[in-house]
Amino acid sequence: MKYVIKHNVSKIALLAILFLLIASVPLSHAFTLSEDDDGTDTTTETESTHTETEHELEEHRDNEGTAWIQTDIMTATLSPDMPTYQFWYTSDNNGSLARFMVSFRMIVEFEDTNGDGVYQPNETLAFAPLDAFEWSLQIGAITDASNKVTEVYASYTKGGMSSEWEDGWFEDWMPGLNGNDDSLLSLADEGSDDYNFSRFSDMTLRFYGHVYSSDYNGNITDDQGVQGNYTIAGGMELKVDIEIGNFPFISNTSKVAVLNYLREDVASSEDSDHAFELHDDHGEVEVHSEDVSSEHGTHLTDQDSDQDGKDDSVQQLSLIDDANNVTQGLYSWLDKAVMTYLNGSQVAVDVDASYWTDGKGLLLFLAYPNFDGGSITHDPSMRLLETGVPNTGSTGILGLPMETIALIGVAAAIIVVAGFAIKRR
Repeated sequence: MKYVIKHNVSKIALLAILFLLIASVPLSHAFTLSEDDDGTDTTTETESTHTETEHELEEHRDNEGTAWIQTDIMTATLSPDMPTYQFWYTSDNNGSLARFMVSFRMIVEFEDTNGDGVYQPNETLAFAPLDAFEWSLQIGAITDASNKVTEVYASYTKGGMSSEWEDGWFEDWMPGLNGNDDSLLSLADEGSDDYNFSRFSDMTLRFYGHVYSSDYNGNITDDQGVQGNYTIAGGMELKVDIEIGNFPFISNTSKVAVLNYLREDVASSEDSDHAFELHDDHGEVEVHSEDVSSEHGTHLTDQDSDQDGKDDSVQQLSLIDDANNVTQGLYSWLDKAVMTYLNGSQVAVDVDASYWTDGKGLLLFLAYPNFDGGSITHDPSMRLLETGVPNTGSTGILGLPMETIALIGVAAAIIVVAGFAIKRR
């Protein structure tokens, strides 16, 4: 009889352990990387490795006018004042562990005097901070025949001049404003130190964002055909179409650059520590927002990851959890932009990048050729990776998640109850 009881208890204990293991698989799988995976996404956007699924999309405006876009993976907010995006994992309450920011803050005309194709401040001909303009923000959804939301869009459109804007953040590096160069005196009213950006008043500028419910495959095309391909990950990537027209060029040989101001560590938790990993053709470069660069305008050379002699269609930098070296997000941009001439003809042109850090964020300038009288469209995007979801669960004894401890408790209770039942028999 004692043998039978012990045998039954052993069976019950074994079943309880099996229950514990099976029930805990989803929890451990969601947050644990294999020994061969450091969390770094080594593929480009055209080589997406995640399983395509349909994601639910939601959008709304709050009482302050902020636009919200939410999926099961990604939450993004858009400021009503100027083109500024913050994004984080939906499972991470308000991005307390990992929240990132992209703000489009300036447009510049520059003469590429050193011929490297990218912007350095000493090449500036004219500029305008984007908060010198009024902005309107529209948000909405596109549905299919069955009334299912397949896309959420959010569009910033430049309006007239604004009387309130911030100047302190660029005065220490913009020539003509730091006492070292008089080349930009034309931006000030005669006899005054006040800035005058009215020459940009007729410029058209729009930032048109898209989030798709499933993967979106797109092409870069011009009059000569397809010049590149890309994939936007459904439910976890926000693509932005930058559209510039009627630009007031001073020179017919100059270029235009748009400042993409990025912060990789906007999380409210002090335990959060993130870094940028820049993917340069000469190697990987890690920088932090709090770094202060000694040089302004380092050329970020395009990657040719397959060594076929052609630059990748998509260039990108990674947003890394610096504590465990896990890549949580990507900021990407297409290698080509599409220029449209006044007669309607189109040509794909190269996009180049330069960068530096100012102690608060990464200044990434994307540079485009002169499109005198026409317009140009270019697509950067911000994305989260499913493999980088932070562990938001509480922990208890031995550092185990509370969910795991609860399961252990359930298994222990099963053993105790079964033991009493067998004893009574």
